[in-house]
Amino acid sequence: KIFVDEAVNELQTIQDMLRWSVSRFSAANIWYGHGTDNPWDEAVQLVLPSLYLPLDIPEDMRTARLTSSEKHRIVERVIRRVNERIPVAYLTNKAWFCGHEFYVDERVLVPRSPIGELINNKFAGLISKQPQH
Repeated sequence: KIFVDEAVNELQTIQDMLRWSVSRFSAANIWYGHGTDNPWDEAVQLVLPSLYLPLDIPEDMRTARLTSSEKHRIVERVIRRVNERIPVAYLTNKAWFCGHEFYVDERVLVPRSPIGELINNKFAGLISKQPQH
């Protein structure tokens, strides 16, 4: 069981929320695969976009204190991720594919094809010579 008041009252920083989210995800045994494959990456993709921050914030920014409304927003999304098993991309309306950010909601399939890596690597290993244009 997730205790909302406890989380909102006791967790203060971005790092606190990241650690707490990882613990909740690990305890819930949720499935990853919509852009992440572990609880840490899942927490980063939920917490930082929920704060309207990029995924690559400087390490020292993780000690920034959060407002009550920010904490409530994160806790509510973690609860929905755990209890309703809603993919993080649908909760934040963000997904990444081939290094590009996309708006997503429940009407779309979250892009997660392994072909993205092939595209980024210019099909290395599959094509023996440069194509003729």
